[in-house]
Amino acid sequence: MQEPTPHSSRLAMAGGLAAVLLVGGGGFLIGRATAPEPAPPVAAALTPQGEAPPAPTAIAPPPTLDRAGLLDLVADAIDAASASRPLPEAVQAAAGRRFDLMLPFGCEGPVEGERTAPFGWRYDEAKSTLRVWINPVRWERALWGITKTGEGKAAFEGFWIARPWSTAPECPATPLSGGINTDPSGQAQGELAIARLIGDDAGKSARRLDIVKRMAPDDFDAVRGFALRITGRLQSAEAGGPVRCFQRAGLHERPQCMIIGDFADLRVENSKTGDLLGVWPVSETNQRE
Repeated sequence: MQEPTPHSSRLAMAGGLAAVLLVGGGGFLIGRATAPEPAPPVAAALTPQGEAPPAPTAIAPPPTLDRAGLLDLVADAIDAASASRPLPEAVQAAAGRRFDLMLPFGCEGPVEGERTAPFGWRYDEAKSTLRVWINPVRWERALWGITKTGEGKAAFEGFWIARPWSTAPECPATPLSGGINTDPSGQAQGELAIARLIGDDAGKSARRLDIVKRMAPDDFDAVRGFALRITGRLQSAEAGGPVRCFQRAGLHERPQCMIIGDFADLRVENSKTGDLLGVWPVSETNQRE
């Protein structure tokens, strides 16, 4: 047997290696060709987010109480007082609500004499001048059953409300009688008042509110008169509730009532045109100068 030479051995080894590479490479290619397609990537399941909670509904403030709304509260308070019941919850809950009250005055015509009438006006034709005045009334707080109030609150100051059975914010549509009015209604002892707590004594004079304006006679209507507009908020429990009613002469008498408020300002308006004739911040309506 012939011995392999080194040359032939190297050839044999090279041929074997080539065969191995050929077989391995072919298997790799065949494997790739026959391998199944990779599965498409699975998208991550999206977790549904919870819906955002609805925005809280804004609570509208209660409407401003006008003359009719205030008289409704008074009617409830009168009914309770007549039956010796506590002030209704609906009336108590009105404390803090805004109000806008119109008090028509001068409906009976000009006032003759001194300006001591609670409400009044007169017109000077020679000077084409209109003069309007208002004299607030003061009451001892004990007269309305208020014995404890905030520091310095000694009395009530305000106005009697003329014709409290009417919700109309203007004078009645009736012609004047033609005479001069010497006893104007509106501030005489009445059934219903509106007032605020003040620091001054009830015995001291309140400051009179005066307006003097040059005005043509056809710029206002003597039949429609004028109006005092009072704005503010109904008083808190410090005053014992926003409405106080008493039967001073017994159970057979209609209760006498007071609406208690924190006044913002007082305005006098021309009922014919709606024009503002004068305005007084409450801070300027205290003690007569």
